[in-house]
Amino acid sequence: MVDKAMGVFQNMKYVFGCVPGVRSFNTLLNAFVISNQESGKMSDVYSYGTFINGLAKDGFLGEALKVFDEMFERELCVKFNEGLELWNRMKRNAQKMDLFTCSALIHGLCELGNVNGAERIFKKMVETGLSPDVVVYGALLNGYCKVGEIKKCFELWEVMGIEDCRNVTSYNILMRGLFENRKVDEAISIWKLMGVLIHGLCKNGSLNKALNVLQAENEGERCVDLYAYSSIVKGLCREGRLDEATAMLDLMAKQGCTLSSHVCNALIKASKVQEALRFFGEMHSQNCSPTVVTYNVLIDGLCKAERFGDAYKLVEEMLKKGWTPDMITYSLLVDGLCRSKMVDLALKLLNQIVSKGLKPDVTMVNIIIHGLCSVGKLENALQIFLSMSQWECLPNLVTYNTLMEGFYKARDCKNASAVWALILRGGFQPDIISYNITLKGLSSCHRMSDAILFFNDARKRKIHPTAVTWNILVRAVICG
Repeated sequence: MVDKAMGVFQNMKYVFGCVPGVRSFNTLLNAFVISNQESGKMSDVYSYGTFINGLAKDGFLGEALKVFDEMFERELCVKFNEGLELWNRMKRNAQKMDLFTCSALIHGLCELGNVNGAERIFKKMVETGLSPDVVVYGALLNGYCKVGEIKKCFELWEVMGIEDCRNVTSYNILMRGLFENRKVDEAISIWKLMGVLIHGLCKNGSLNKALNVLQAENEGERCVDLYAYSSIVKGLCREGRLDEATAMLDLMAKQGCTLSSHVCNALIKASKVQEALRFFGEMHSQNCSPTVVTYNVLIDGLCKAERFGDAYKLVEEMLKKGWTPDMITYSLLVDGLCRSKMVDLALKLLNQIVSKGLKPDVTMVNIIIHGLCSVGKLENALQIFLSMSQWECLPNLVTYNTLMEGFYKARDCKNASAVWALILRGGFQPDIISYNITLKGLSSCHRMSDAILFFNDARKRKIHPTAVTWNILVRAVICG
């Protein structure tokens, strides 16, 4: 059966004129694995190599790398040259590397002890504008520890602090690596000076205790690092103690701590728009480059203040400086426009996004559908819904609930019922929100008998009514 499936798979492009998608690859790979398991065989390196080669040749390089990573999970032996060949093939085909791909390769190479190879991919990743996350940093840190590159461990650790990419796991990796390499004094210094205690206190809501620890360290002429200051500034911002947070910046400067974008992001997020813009301006004078997150935080604030012109200018500034706005950036703008009932501008922005070759995600689509439904533009909302397949964007329950609510508000029970059918046909389980929308909609159309049927159906499915549910039913009975 697997052979027949493979035959159909290979002929999809040539006989049927369609290109197999990610699900096709995953299904076929799963069939191979199950087939081998049933026959008592494990997939070997050759099996994986053949499959990876086929994926790469057909341009499915992201999937090829996912399979490549699975080889490590199954503890199969892989040579670095094979991984590097895959990497080079991606570059030759102008395939854009994503965070997942880089993370998989760096992790795999470090597990094999090939830290130089992992380093090369890490550097290339940064050069192409990808921001490493805590997982990538952790993998490389672990690699350095394994080969005893302690100096590089500390250099990377410093960068991780600046980029706010340290967590409990990365601390454990470093501490274990130092002890395994007999660097006991260095391990103790990490505990004392690298902000472990301060970070832990801030994270657990003991901000004042963290401030006392910081004061004691400074009085003892021992300077904590940027990570500790970053934790304190974020904690102060969360509690709305902005004056103390800005005062902490002066203390950081005296101690020679460079301002990081993560500290600025926290200040910008906690501030009012005008103050946030001032902090944003100071970043440039402090040689602290804003990140996409910085822009997103500021754009969100401007949109909430209905300063859409300024928000657009920030997007233009991002593009000029070489930053690529992500879906979060555009979703923030679209959300702001829809909340202000400026849905025509939101639609225009959506068209611009699509024309740039970007694919809207389900969050953005849900925002626009909700915005259109809220102003009664149901035809446009339905058109957006039908376009989702072109963008390879799968609707979720929120999508269906939003569209169904829009139809019920327009007293269009027929189309609302059709959406309910789509929910069930799509394999979704209606939630209490789905039932509340339906009960309210049917009640407003004076179809109480149908509403009661749906109410009973919810109880059969063990979906418990909320206060909202009872209010809908009581109001329907009183109002007739």
